[in-house]
Amino acid sequence: MSLPKYLLEAYENIPSDQNINVLMRHSIRFPIESDAEVFTAQLTPEGEDLASDFGAWLHKRYKIGKILTSPITRCIETGRYLAKGAGNGRVILSEPVLSHPNENGEYDLMANYLDSGNWPLRIRQIAEKMFPDDHTGGLNFLITHDTVLVLMAAYWLDMDIRAPQDWPQYLEPMFFWKNDGKMIISFRRNEFCIGK
Repeated sequence: MSLPKYLLEAYENIPSDQNINVLMRHSIRFPIESDAEVFTAQLTPEGEDLASDFGAWLHKRYKIGKILTSPITRCIETGRYLAKGAGNGRVILSEPVLSHPNENGEYDLMANYLDSGNWPLRIRQIAEKMFPDDHTGGLNFLITHDTVLVLMAAYWLDMDIRAPQDWPQYLEPMFFWKNDGKMIISFRRNEFCIGK
């Protein structure tokens, strides 16, 4: 399976000597056709192959550090297949804060938070996980849902990507690192220096 162009291009300009957290949507899943399937939809065979091939591609180019995932199965599966493609030997850790960000309507109320800048605790808890806390170098993966990427783009970059043409694609990454005390985010081939 060939990796999608948007995925390969995202990794072109990230530094190779930094410890980087990669917030990433899970791989290709089965369609969600009911409320229950929001939590139960798993990866398709194509999604399994894509995550595995991506892991193999990463292994040739980067040091892979931690793999944290939402506790939802398709995210855990993405982590497992990524690790398998990269040669296994990596622990996949479930991180509840990376799950669906709508426990109290946070995703549904995103427009209000963008306008006011007054973000609720749940979103701030997710945001606190984004920047790496050590300096060992390599990529740490935080595998999650499209809605988390949407909210982090809004929180950190004041960017609204809810429109269908802007919606996060499978495995699409957002990169977070620190450099000389500055917080840097790279998203969709643009780099931002953050002062929050």
